[in-house]
Amino acid sequence: MFRSQVIAGILSLCGFLAWAMGASAEEPKPSPEAKAPAPPKGLRILYGGDSWHRFMPDYAARIANAADIKGHSIHWGDPPRKDIAELYSKGEIDVHSWGRPGWSSDKLSQIVDPKAIEAGLKGNPNYRVYLQMAWIVGDGLGGRVKVKDDYDNSKIEEVQAILDRERAKVEAVADELNKKYGRQFFYLVPLGDATTKLRAMIVEGKFPGVTKQSAIFADAMPHAGPIAAELAAYCNYAAIYRTSPVGLQIKDGVPEEQRVILQKLAWETVSKYPYAGVAKYDVSAWSDVAGNAAPAAGVVAPAKAEAMKGWNATQDLPDDTVVTDYNDYIERLPKAERPGVSDVKYYVDGTGRNAVAVLVNAGGAQWTHLLVYDKQNKRTGVTRFVAGK
Repeated sequence: MFRSQVIAGILSLCGFLAWAMGASAEEPKPSPEAKAPAPPKGLRILYGGDSWHRFMPDYAARIANAADIKGHSIHWGDPPRKDIAELYSKGEIDVHSWGRPGWSSDKLSQIVDPKAIEAGLKGNPNYRVYLQMAWIVGDGLGGRVKVKDDYDNSKIEEVQAILDRERAKVEAVADELNKKYGRQFFYLVPLGDATTKLRAMIVEGKFPGVTKQSAIFADAMPHAGPIAAELAAYCNYAAIYRTSPVGLQIKDGVPEEQRVILQKLAWETVSKYPYAGVAKYDVSAWSDVAGNAAPAAGVVAPAKAEAMKGWNATQDLPDDTVVTDYNDYIERLPKAERPGVSDVKYYVDGTGRNAVAVLVNAGGAQWTHLLVYDKQNKRTGVTRFVAGK
């Protein structure tokens, strides 16, 4: 009995050794010449804006340390501050990274100031500018968000549709600036899109440890909480260094299971967005922006009063079906018109019908594309006319 147990044990051991030897033989050994990719060269980065970006230098320093980047330096402020102007004149700024709420409004002038841009390019021919397109204050829902918990009631489709509208405005600005200076130097960081994807994951129960959309924010405005701030840092790193943050071991910050998801989400969003500088950017759009071509010949432009008769403005978003349809309409506009989309307004007629006015700057004028929907939210027609006529 004992002898049979010993024999069985020896056979078992031989079997294990054979498996182990076979496994090691099948697995390719790393080549002695193979080396891990070298970390990117350090950049001299000027961070600016306000509290929506104030946390970035600290997070950026931690990421650069984890990525073993040498020569990475950080400054905070915006031109024309004297010390910043001196850095520009000495060519000691490679990147200006800017973020604050209202990034698609008139506040944008703070980062597209021609004097600052020309000073940056004059001092450093490789100078780049990055605009952080973060989440929108109150989700852009017209005052429906009054306290932090109200973000839990936001519909992801509505949030994304409003973000799409605002992003289109800034993409047109980016095209104009890049054309003016003859190269892509003005970049956009799609943080708002990444954040919306994260919120969708939370709603679907796919982000560990978090069950509420509002948990990623700090307050009702909303400023970034730790989760949103870390996602913002990864998105900016991915865009500025054109390198994936996936796999970086960051001390402190969010739990590892969350960090892995945030890093992957940041890279997937940034790497597929041409304006961020990783995916190919279509420079053919420059001529379209400059031309501001008018709608196709033969388009009849009725009087504004006639076209808008019976329609009353509203701040309420229409049904999701309508939101999806008018965004699809914008995406299908001719390339010459699409960058000119400046705003979207909503209307009702009191009978259950909706209309959406898409405002488009083209041909030296502002055109209104009035999309009309029936009571079942099916589009029944489009009327185009020049605003003010």
